[in-house]
Amino acid sequence: MAQKGTRGGVKSDETLLEIVEAVREHNGATVTELAEDLDLAKSTVHSHLTTLADHGFMRRRDGEYMIGYRFHDYGIWARNQSDLFQVAKPRLKELARETGHKVWCIVERQGKAVYLYGAEGKSTIKTYAREGATTELHYLAAGKAILAHLPEDERQAIVGDDPLPAKTENTTTDPDELLAELDTVREQGVAYNIGEAMEGLNAIGTPIKRVGDGVYGAISLSGAANRLTRSQLEDEYAERLLGIANEIEINIRHL
Repeated sequence: MAQKGTRGGVKSDETLLEIVEAVREHNGATVTELAEDLDLAKSTVHSHLTTLADHGFMRRRDGEYMIGYRFHDYGIWARNQSDLFQVAKPRLKELARETGHKVWCIVERQGKAVYLYGAEGKSTIKTYAREGATTELHYLAAGKAILAHLPEDERQAIVGDDPLPAKTENTTTDPDELLAELDTVREQGVAYNIGEAMEGLNAIGTPIKRVGDGVYGAISLSGAANRLTRSQLEDEYAERLLGIANEIEINIRHL
């Protein structure tokens, strides 16, 4: 019988996933580095890496193991199964082209924001965000839009009672303050990120709602704070984003 891990999973599987995550964090690492970092036997690390490499999930270069392209294949396949991605992609590409700003489609998985798809405009600012990456929900405009429309028990479980991590000095870290803001988001239909995820970057987001309760995800538009002030976001983009979200919701229901 397989040995159980500390989180209820299979211990060997947990070890393998820890190795994969460490390789990604190090942007490539040797067997020795991984063994020391994870406090594992070199033989254990080597066995897992060999299996991963044999199946294309790792590649070896100059003594270091790197993430293999097989993961990319699986990630693309998983994303292509998403109705939200299929419907939102062409509309968001159009919005980015028309406005010149960065547009994102984000979903929530295990209490985190996952960047499902991004489209760039002429005025797009380069940020840490990338497709497939995960981050906190509470400092993203799209993340707040999602949180505001989750069932109350799910929202409370994600927000919790302890101070939330800060990305910048503008990030709302007090759970009660965030929950009060989310009440406003539910009323208005849009959420704002004014320098909360990255200084000098502002954004507006709105949810893509399911029939009944819950959300598929959310979309957002962001740009340099000197070009997209909060008042500009409110006056020029709130209704536009709400309209696009409504189009996407209707189209998803008719797939």
